[in-house]
Amino acid sequence: MRLIRYKHTFFVLFCFLVFVVMVAIYKFYHHDSVLWSFWSPKVTKDNLTHILEDAKVPQYYPKEIDIFLNGKLETTYVEYTLDVELQEFMENLFSSYQPDYAAFVALDPKTGKILSLISYAKIHSKLNENLALKASYPAASIFKIVTASAAIGEKNFTANTIIPFNGANHTLYRSNILQSKFTRFTRYMSLKDAFAKSVNTVFGKIGAFSLGSDGLREYADRFGFNRKITGDLPVGESKAIIPNDAWGLAESASGFTQHNTMSPLQGALMVSAIVNQGVMMEPYLVQLLSLKSGKSLYTALPHELGQTLDQKTALEMRELMRETIRIGTSRRSFRGFSRGRFTGVDIGGKTGSLSGKNPKGKYDWFIGYAEKNNHPLALSVLTIHEKYWKVKSSYLGRRAIERYFLDKN
Repeated sequence: MRLIRYKHTFFVLFCFLVFVVMVAIYKFYHHDSVLWSFWSPKVTKDNLTHILEDAKVPQYYPKEIDIFLNGKLETTYVEYTLDVELQEFMENLFSSYQPDYAAFVALDPKTGKILSLISYAKIHSKLNENLALKASYPAASIFKIVTASAAIGEKNFTANTIIPFNGANHTLYRSNILQSKFTRFTRYMSLKDAFAKSVNTVFGKIGAFSLGSDGLREYADRFGFNRKITGDLPVGESKAIIPNDAWGLAESASGFTQHNTMSPLQGALMVSAIVNQGVMMEPYLVQLLSLKSGKSLYTALPHELGQTLDQKTALEMRELMRETIRIGTSRRSFRGFSRGRFTGVDIGGKTGSLSGKNPKGKYDWFIGYAEKNNHPLALSVLTIHEKYWKVKSSYLGRRAIERYFLDKN
């Protein structure tokens, strides 16, 4: 009898412990007030970076943090910069279309304030890192922004500069780069049209014979490649490997390489620099930390990362990006956008696509901007498709722009 009683007691205790563990797991992964603690007399961006890094993905960013101040544990409330309506709208959009993997970043180009940050995986268990901050994705034709900016800024190209070339739009062959024979099949295209249609040979020739390795490398660095992007988020460091030989330069300049990689956040920053008269702002997600009493412990202030482009080059780049929407690779996704309620919204973008291995699949980029009445938005969309293509990133970009400017018309 006593043995039965002990077994019963042990069973009840075991069930209680299982219940406690399950509640703890639920609160850690689903509750929005997970507590984090660290010893610090002053809250810094480095503190915030460590906290947000531990949270792994945006869904788990804490709304409360425990901080020891003057030997006392204080609960601190976190206010983020996110546009809640845009964030929820895009989360629902990804859930609706269900790409295998996706990331989305939107920010205010004037301040660097992050308005939306999404990391998505169709199979949730595969989402063990923040895809929006990861920098292992091939930049693909997004790198043409670097090449075009360098050509305009350093070699006096304009949107209307004509470049002769041989070959199709989306191929890249050594013979068309390394040989300069003009025949009756030679084509002539303006820089803005080549950018809009993402013509690899044109950008390969610009990189190999107009810019050289030093010129291309300098502008890659300006746009955030090969260096740490500071702020309160743990952003992966992108890389741009710029060879010295003509063929290697052509591959890099056109984006026809696996070696140049970037993060979705960096994509949004690249556009923001163009929209913000050439100035890149430091990105930030935490706006305010405050105590229950209302006392502020940390307030974010806009901070410049540097002058990426001069104003003239930035204006020319906007013209190139407009052409992508008007006649280029995004024209179908944005068809009819400028009619009706979004008349007067200035939009531009750049697409890119390439197969990648981490994770494996077809990578589809769209980075772009929209502005009306001096109210700009910069955004970056990446979708990764393992077998079946679910949705175009440029279409998701359009939907984001429409939602953001819906209440601003």
